[in-house]
Amino acid sequence: PLALKTLFVFTCAQLWVGFACSLQEIVKESAIYQRERLVNLGLLPYLFSKILVLAALAFLQTIVIICVIFWRFTDQQPELMTWLIGFFITTFLTIFAAINLGLLISAGVNNITQANSALPLILIPQIIFAGVLFNLEGLGKYLSWLMISRWSIGAYGVLVEVEAMIAEAKEQNTFKLPLPFEDTNQVYQLSINNLLLNWGLLILHSLIYFLLTYWLQKRKDIL
Repeated sequence: PLALKTLFVFTCAQLWVGFACSLQEIVKESAIYQRERLVNLGLLPYLFSKILVLAALAFLQTIVIICVIFWRFTDQQPELMTWLIGFFITTFLTIFAAINLGLLISAGVNNITQANSALPLILIPQIIFAGVLFNLEGLGKYLSWLMISRWSIGAYGVLVEVEAMIAEAKEQNTFKLPLPFEDTNQVYQLSINNLLLNWGLLILHSLIYFLLTYWLQKRKDIL
C-alpha cells in the first residue's frame, strides 16, 4: 500500500503539472484565434504548434521530476527494462496526456475563469478513480479506464514490481489491506505486454483528447 501511495503521488503531481500548463492555452487566445482564422490561420498547424511547444515543456518537466525521483528513491532495478527509461517514458506520457486533456478543456470553455475553475473538476475524478485510495468495483472499475491516472499508476506499478511486493507480503502475513484490481484486472502484472498496454492507453488518451479538441475548434468556425 505504501508503494502504491507513493506512485499515486507521482501521478497526481504530473497530472497537475500537465493541466496547469495547458488549461489556458487556447481560451486565452480566443479573440486572436477567431480573427486570424478568418484570414489564413490553419486549424491543424495552430493545434500542432501548441502540442509541440507543450511537448517540449513536458520533456523538460519530465527530466526535473526524474531527477527528484532518483535523488530520493532507490533504483528498483526492474527486470523488464532500465528504471530510468521506464520511469522517463511513463512520466512523459502521463504529463503529455494531461496536457492534451487540458487543451480539450481550454477549447471547450468560454473564458480563463472557467478554465481555472475546471482544474479541480478534472483532477478530482483522476484521484478518485485511480484505483489506489478506493477499491473500485462494478461501474467504478470501468470509469477508471477513462482516467489517465489509472494507466499511469498501472505502468509505474509494473516498473517497481508491485506484484512481487504483494506476493512477498502475503507470504509474511503482513499484507492486510485489499489491493484494487488485485485479482480481476491484474493491473500490476509483471510483463512487458502489460507495461506496453498501459503506455498504449496513455497514448490513446492523448490522441482522443487531441481529436476532440480539433472538433471543438472546428465547430467554432461554424458558429
